[in-house]
Amino acid sequence: MIMEWKNSSKQNRTGQLTVKNYTFERVEYSKCLGVILSEDNNRQIDLQERIKNANKTYFILQKLFRNKNISKTLKLR
Repeated sequence: MIMEWKNSSKQNRTGQLTVKNYTFERVEYSKCLGVILSEDNNRQIDLQERIKNANKTYFILQKLFRNKNISKTLKLR
């Protein structure tokens, strides 16, 4: 994986990097330790992914929160 942090033009970029016997390909974005890193250092993709995951979790747990048979202390764990 090759990621460039400089704002250079796309015309100067090559597709691969070779070091000894290893070849690395260029990628537009990559996920590392839960954070999406993009080639142009744009955090918008990461923020959209986090919001999408939070919405999924909220709607999955919504039935649990509305259930009257479960105590508040158990819901807050």
